[in-house]
Amino acid sequence: LLAMELYCLGNKAWQPCYVVRLDSATVMLDCSLDLSVLLNFLPLPLVYSPMLAGLSRWKPRDTQNGSDVMNEDTSNLFCENVGHTFVNSQPLVRLPETRLVDVSEVDVLLISNCFSMLALPFITEKLGFHGKIYATEPAMHFGRQLMEELVHYVTRKPSVNRSEEWRNDYLMKMLQDGVLKDSHDYLGWMELYSEDEVRRAVSKIQPVSFSETVKLFGNLKATSLSSGFCLGSCNWLLETEYCKVAYVSASSTFTTHPSPMERPRLFSADVLILSGLTNAPSADPDSMLAELCGRLSSTLKNGGNVLIPCYPTGVVYDLIEYLDGFLDRNGLSSVPIYFISPVAESSLAYSNIYAEWLCDNKKNKVYLPEPPFSHAEFIKNGRLKHFCNIHSGLGSVYRSPCVVITGHPSLRCGDAVHFMESWGASVKNCVVFTEPDFDYMHALAPYQPLYMKAFYFPIDPRLNFFVANKLLRELSPQTLVAPEVYLPSCAQSHKENLCLQPEMPYHGISTGRMLSIPVKTKFQRIQLSPEIAESLFPREIHPGVMAASISGFLSSRNCKHILHPRPHHPLPP
Repeated sequence: LLAMELYCLGNKAWQPCYVVRLDSATVMLDCSLDLSVLLNFLPLPLVYSPMLAGLSRWKPRDTQNGSDVMNEDTSNLFCENVGHTFVNSQPLVRLPETRLVDVSEVDVLLISNCFSMLALPFITEKLGFHGKIYATEPAMHFGRQLMEELVHYVTRKPSVNRSEEWRNDYLMKMLQDGVLKDSHDYLGWMELYSEDEVRRAVSKIQPVSFSETVKLFGNLKATSLSSGFCLGSCNWLLETEYCKVAYVSASSTFTTHPSPMERPRLFSADVLILSGLTNAPSADPDSMLAELCGRLSSTLKNGGNVLIPCYPTGVVYDLIEYLDGFLDRNGLSSVPIYFISPVAESSLAYSNIYAEWLCDNKKNKVYLPEPPFSHAEFIKNGRLKHFCNIHSGLGSVYRSPCVVITGHPSLRCGDAVHFMESWGASVKNCVVFTEPDFDYMHALAPYQPLYMKAFYFPIDPRLNFFVANKLLRELSPQTLVAPEVYLPSCAQSHKENLCLQPEMPYHGISTGRMLSIPVKTKFQRIQLSPEIAESLFPREIHPGVMAASISGFLSSRNCKHILHPRPHHPLPP
């Protein structure tokens, strides 16, 4: 048996980060960043906000003597509104659980998609990683855009309070349980990286193509296979000559713009690591899109505006195409769509450049020749307008009613903060949440009381449990490894659409845990040193069959096993 060690470093099941030790090689799979902790901080408006400035200051009471434990210097550390407490400081993010593994010992980092690489600058610039990094070219570029947008949003207000005094054990104990979201490890939250660190980290990535095999370490090879989730997203296949490990993360079987999921090479793996399933398992993307359009239509016809806070890549390309056709069919062709992001222009441009990474329907448009996505035509005829921010020309063309697509989906930074303040007082307007990775009620909390309507229509094309169960039966791995929350023992229900129902042996894993998984293998390849090869004198034992006896010392290093001749002198003690 060959032992494979698997470490789970990701904070959430849909924010994967694993480390695999296999055949003397150490491989990191993805490096997601937990952005949900942004919800614990106050929004970052570009200018003074009377609404946010008017929020109540949270003051804990010393339970022993009843006196305030806050002083004038620390009285502004926390604000509260509608039962939620917010930190009045520079927003922080949460890294993967890197204390479990020495990152400097990792040989290779494999990235699956642009959303699962947001912790890369921490890994390469702060934690001592010096190995190789592989990702597809679209994942590399769109991941860079996501990081650049986030850095721009968080750092563009230089006057923000950077006090660290709130990270006080005594103060945190005064907070009621659950008031701060996922705050059990608040001391480990870190300030975001810089634009320069993003550039240096991305420059270290070596791009690969779909189905391209790269040699990682000795006999270990890795192959990227299309996962169908977003442009350039892939699953990874790790192989030695007698072992096969499949890593399936953030995959989709929906017919959208990316190249479809490639499955044949994933069949019959010795171990299949499954992660990154949909974060909205009961929400069908097509139904959510139809409901979104219904609410959008009624809001626009009543003279209201629609705000859609989302990421600048991924589902947004399909959303823009669908919205444009919907507006035409419903007599709203005069309603403009504004796409606002510091990377809006480059995101739209890159999506039309990477034709070979798209589904066949869009790929074939290149040969007509036409742009794969229709948003190029929408920009040309003025239906879609993109801006770096609200001050880069939006005011000269703005008209209402309109649809605004901007970030950040957490509503804690970016131009979405401006529109929430500007439109929140009117019942005619609405905000529609499509990203499932943020608690939308928590996102809205600092803006209450809010008169604009709020809707939650998560559009997440990643595998749900029903499709994942069907896929597992098709792939038939020898052993399955999945987050514990996906498995029947931890799920609220054993129904097939609410948890995995594996028909093969399986292991559950959670943050900070290590699994040792036996991998059945009958053979290992051994190389003969030139000295051993020269000393062999095969003899024929059957017609056409030669054999020779071999003895020596076996050395195993860098996943390679070499047989050397025995030394003629005794070994030193």
